[in-house]
Amino acid sequence: MLENFFCVFSLWSPAMRWLTGFVFYKIAFGLLSVLLPLYITQTVSQGNLVVWGIFTATATFLAIPFAFLWGYLCDATQRYRFFILMSFATVTVLLYFFSITTDLFMLGFLYALIVIFETAHEPPKNVLIAETYSHMEWKQGFARYEAWTELGWVVGLLLGFFLAALSLENSTVMLISVLFSFVSLLASAIFVMDPALIFERGLVSIEKSISVVQRGAVLLSKADSDPHALEQFKQENSSALCMGLVLFALATSTFFTPLPIFFARNLTLQTSTIFILFLLNSISCLLGYFHIQRKTGLPEGNKPMERIALLRCGLVLFPIIAGFSPFFGAIALSITMLVAMGLAYAFYSTSVLSLSMEVIPQGRAGLFTALVGTGSAIGCFIGSFVAENLGFQYTFIASAAIFLLSFVAFKKFAQK
Repeated sequence: MLENFFCVFSLWSPAMRWLTGFVFYKIAFGLLSVLLPLYITQTVSQGNLVVWGIFTATATFLAIPFAFLWGYLCDATQRYRFFILMSFATVTVLLYFFSITTDLFMLGFLYALIVIFETAHEPPKNVLIAETYSHMEWKQGFARYEAWTELGWVVGLLLGFFLAALSLENSTVMLISVLFSFVSLLASAIFVMDPALIFERGLVSIEKSISVVQRGAVLLSKADSDPHALEQFKQENSSALCMGLVLFALATSTFFTPLPIFFARNLTLQTSTIFILFLLNSISCLLGYFHIQRKTGLPEGNKPMERIALLRCGLVLFPIIAGFSPFFGAIALSITMLVAMGLAYAFYSTSVLSLSMEVIPQGRAGLFTALVGTGSAIGCFIGSFVAENLGFQYTFIASAAIFLLSFVAFKKFAQK
C-alpha cells in the first residue's frame, strides 16, 4: 500500500500545482463537516436537527441559480482563475463572521452566503481539469483532483478529532478553519492560472456530434424494416441521466445530513469518535481515487453509477441494524458501512464528473453543480425533518428507496 501511496504522489506535476489551494480549502471544510451540525444542534440556542436541515436545504436551493450563473460567466469570460479566487476570498471572510456570530437567524443567513459563493469555484475547477488532460485521461484527471482534495478532507477530520480530544471551544475550532481557508486563497493566488487555450471540451463536442450523426444514419437506414428505429433515434435519455444525478444526490444528502446526530444520540458516541468514523469514510474514498489514477481501461459511462446506486441502497440500512446491536457491534457495522460507501463513491464521482464534461455543453458548466445541488437541498430537509419527527430508521429507509430510484434512472440512461 505504501508503494501505491508514493507512486500516486510522485505524479504531482507543475500543471497540477493549482490543486494546492484546493487541498487547504478541503482541510477547512473537512473540519467543519462534523462540527457544524453538532454546533447548531448542541451549542446554539434554539438550534436542533430541523433547524440544521432548514439551514442546509435553504442554502443549497439558493445556490442553484448561482451555479448556473458562475458556470456561464466563467465560460463566457474564460477567467477561471478570477472565479476561484473570488470564491475562496468571499468564503474566508464569511466563515470568519460565522465563527463570531451567535444569533440563529444571522447564522442561517451567513451559511447561505457561504454555500452560494462556494459553488463559484466548482465550474472553473472542472474546466481546468478538462483542459489539463486529454479526453481519454479525464477519469484519471478527476480522480487525481479528488484524491488530493480528499486527502485535505482527511486531514481536516483528523484535525477535528484531535481538537475535540483537547476540548477546545467550537468557536476556536471555527477560527482554525478560517485560517486554512485563508491559506487556500493565498496558494490559489500563486498557483492557479487560466488555461492558455480552451479546446479539449470543444473537440469532445465535435466527436460526440459525429458519433450522433453516424448513429442516426445507421438507425434511419433501418427505418423501413424496423418501425422502432426512428423512435429510438429521436429518444434522448439525457433526462434520465439528470434525474439519476438528482436522485443520487438526494438520497446521499437524506442519509448523511442527520448521520452525525444519529451517532451522537442513538449510539451515544463522543464527538472525537464521530470524527474518526467519518475519517475512515474519507480514507477509503481516498484509496479509491488512488486506485483509479493507476488504472487504465476503467469502466465506461454509467456502469459504476448503476452498481454503486444499488450498493448504497443496501448500505444505508446498516444503521438500522446498528441501532439494535451491542455497542461494539454497532461500531463495527458503522465502520463497514462508511468504508464501503467511501470506496464506492470514488468510482461514482469520477464517472459522473467525466461524463458531465462530455454531456454538458460549453456555457452550461454550472448545470452539473445545479443538478447535484437540487438533490442535496431536498435531501437536507427531508433527512432532518423525517429523523426529528418520525425517527432515524425512517430516514434510512427513505434514503434506500431513493437510491433504488437513482439506479433505475441510470439503467434507463444506459439504454440510449
